[in-house]
Amino acid sequence: MDITNKNFNQEFDSIIKCLKKSCFIGFDAEFTAILSGECFKYRLFDTNKERYDRMKDEVCKMIMSQVGLTMFQYDRDNDRYISHTYTFHLCPQVFGDINQSFTFQASAIRFLCQHNFDYNKFTYDGLPYMSRSEEAHIKKQLKEKTLLNNLIQAMEMNDERKLQSYCSEVAKWLVNSTDDTLYLDIDNPIMRYIVHCELRNRFPEVLTTDSLGNSHKVLIYRNGDVDGATSASMSTLEGNLMSYVLGFSQIIELLEEYKKPIIGHNMFLDTLLLHSQFIGPVPKRYSAFKKNINNLFPNIYDTKYISHEMGRKLTLDEVWKSNALQDLYEFFYEGKCKKLQKGLSQIKLNIPFDVKQSYHEAGWDSYCSGYCFIRLGEWSSTDHRGTARPASPNEIISSLSSYCNKVNVIRSAVAYMNLIDEDPPSHRPELLHIRSLREPAIRMSQVSSLLSGFGALDIKPYGARTALIAAGTHHTANKLLRHFNHHEDYRITPFKPFRHSPTGRLAIWGGALITGTIVIYFIHKKVNK
Repeated sequence: MDITNKNFNQEFDSIIKCLKKSCFIGFDAEFTAILSGECFKYRLFDTNKERYDRMKDEVCKMIMSQVGLTMFQYDRDNDRYISHTYTFHLCPQVFGDINQSFTFQASAIRFLCQHNFDYNKFTYDGLPYMSRSEEAHIKKQLKEKTLLNNLIQAMEMNDERKLQSYCSEVAKWLVNSTDDTLYLDIDNPIMRYIVHCELRNRFPEVLTTDSLGNSHKVLIYRNGDVDGATSASMSTLEGNLMSYVLGFSQIIELLEEYKKPIIGHNMFLDTLLLHSQFIGPVPKRYSAFKKNINNLFPNIYDTKYISHEMGRKLTLDEVWKSNALQDLYEFFYEGKCKKLQKGLSQIKLNIPFDVKQSYHEAGWDSYCSGYCFIRLGEWSSTDHRGTARPASPNEIISSLSSYCNKVNVIRSAVAYMNLIDEDPPSHRPELLHIRSLREPAIRMSQVSSLLSGFGALDIKPYGARTALIAAGTHHTANKLLRHFNHHEDYRITPFKPFRHSPTGRLAIWGGALITGTIVIYFIHKKVNK
């Protein structure tokens, strides 16, 4: 189900009910930018901290334009899972002195168009949101009673005219009419709040409240003597305003409150954007970032990492194409996992997706992530029990508990980001050192071309005639060492920092010089005797 500004309030209660009943939540997001540029290059040299440090200042320029949440509920009587999928369309907002901004790349626009992204829902109907730091900023202005002035100052000319028109209409009504009440039809919740405040300032005798029958209407009483006259408290008006401007952030708060396990696929960048968009600016320290994310969502499962580890158990005739989300989903959906030929739980969509739905639509991808999580959990449970049968949510969570809070990291020195502990040591081979034997300066393009056929690897300069190599596997590293052991143009050896670094070489030569000087001194002293 698509959730926009038009139906968010109507669906809010049903979303909460689904959330409360769910056993875990599938998550996915679509972004306004495709990862490009130097900071988003994935290198086998990278530690997680190094990659985080490169990316943290860039992610604030991107936003999640779509967030998909699929809430999986377990029907114990029928051993089946029923899923409720929501696609939330988000759009930045201007609110007082907050003017949210983002980068929208042409390549991202083209990519999203290819996957039927609806830009009208994004621009016209997108839900507002706020980070916690922005929310705290607004609440501070409410407390200091400066928000109204900031909202009026930020108004565009057309809105200023509307505000003046509403005030003029009330002034004429007070003078020319004998009616006890007046209704103003105001769709925009921010304008409604401003009108409430402005009318109370300009006409102290009137009472204002929102109409019970239509929340878009402001009901104005001529004075307190009118039968049934009531005035909404400022706390009520401020609460209504905050509910509107927080928008989707209220869903994030509910996810945090109910602490349901969050299931995603390849979530490293998602966690960065979750922090930037809904917590606040990404912190300088990598450890602080991990702590903040874990406080927000204490149980995260990444099906990219889980499938990477469990894929080692597959037989040669059942290996999936890749563990990209689409390939992984189709592998399980088409029944290609031999251990899951029988005894599977049914997974039912509460509302079937439109036939035009495709991958890279956040709602559908969130469903696929949760679907794969269930199948991976059933596979793991089958291994533990030795028999195939449907697995309950508790059995799935228990069987996959060793993967909890381990977020996949693509093409790096470390396999995953551990949100609750130190990251693991590198699982890659030790770095290799390549030296040009003939050329006075190593040519990186030539070396890259020469090594391209040996497997996954990355190269970076390490001096005028040398470079470092990060190999993806031990097999690749061993092939390089064997092939270039007696090569005419290049020599590849295991990298030894003390031996190969300029500082190390200087220390070696310095030590040799000192040792030689001492020896010569003692020889000279002995001869002179």
